[in-house]
Amino acid sequence: MRKISRFTSTLLLLLLAIVASFASDAFAMEKADAKNFDFAKTREFFQDMESRPDFPVSTVLAYDYVYSLRALGETIEPARKKSIIKYLQEAQQKDGGFIGGKANNDASALFTDIALDTLAYLDNPGALDTEAAKKFILSLKNSDGGFGFCSASRESTMATTYFAVKILGSLNALSSVDKAKTASFIKGFERKETGGFGYMKGNGVAAAKITYMAVYALNELGMLDETTRKNSLRFLEATPCGTKSSNDDTPDLNELSYALQAAKVLTSKNAMDDKKVLTFLGKIYIPVNGGFGPLEGYGSTPDSTSTALRILVEIGKLKTPAMSPLVKQ
Repeated sequence: MRKISRFTSTLLLLLLAIVASFASDAFAMEKADAKNFDFAKTREFFQDMESRPDFPVSTVLAYDYVYSLRALGETIEPARKKSIIKYLQEAQQKDGGFIGGKANNDASALFTDIALDTLAYLDNPGALDTEAAKKFILSLKNSDGGFGFCSASRESTMATTYFAVKILGSLNALSSVDKAKTASFIKGFERKETGGFGYMKGNGVAAAKITYMAVYALNELGMLDETTRKNSLRFLEATPCGTKSSNDDTPDLNELSYALQAAKVLTSKNAMDDKKVLTFLGKIYIPVNGGFGPLEGYGSTPDSTSTALRILVEIGKLKTPAMSPLVKQ
């Protein structure tokens, strides 16, 4: 029998790797349909949290639990709803802001936003002191038009300004904001060459998360111009799962979620490729428990599973959960 040369052996291994790659992609494509996700198991995945004696554990996990079950069409049981509201009431500090958990007593704009969103999904707007929450957010306002993170960290950032605008908008309190100045602060993060918005002013790459936060805030302020809209869409189209992205681009779960949310704010149905999105979700889906991992090959977590469900909501595979107004319109 003739010996196989080292070159031929290497070539055969390469061909086998290519075939395996195609087989893996074909399997993911086969799962690229929301019907292949066992949402009954996903419900059980979140309902398992109820057995914890410290349920709901944290402000973030309370949100994950409520949002996910509502997205799956479930009604939160009265006893669970009561436990969550009680937890959030205890998480609200004297200054009106909310903390993320018992280990941290510094209220922040981030956890205030999460707490208020959770309350809105629970359809119980009168359970928390929203007037105190409004005063807390306004106390973080800076002279540059931006907002800080908490009383101990007052520097204006794009993310914290987004939280502030979003919260104040939900509380009908944007009249307390100098809209032109805040919009000018936000526009400082824009990347005009590539489109989108970055974490820092000036140089640096754009990110889907910050782009979403920027366009949402500008839209809420009534300051989203057409040029910014088009440039932001140009950026989104080139992100992983965008309509002009390479098939080799590997999405980041959170960035993908924000890209889809940004496209929705920008009223575009053509920026993102739903088929690519479903293929990616198929790769991170965990059939044994119905959850989703943050990356391919990783186990499922409540936060990554909740993010995956939000993505399915954004592409119309699950119904958008209803949110009750926090104040009378």
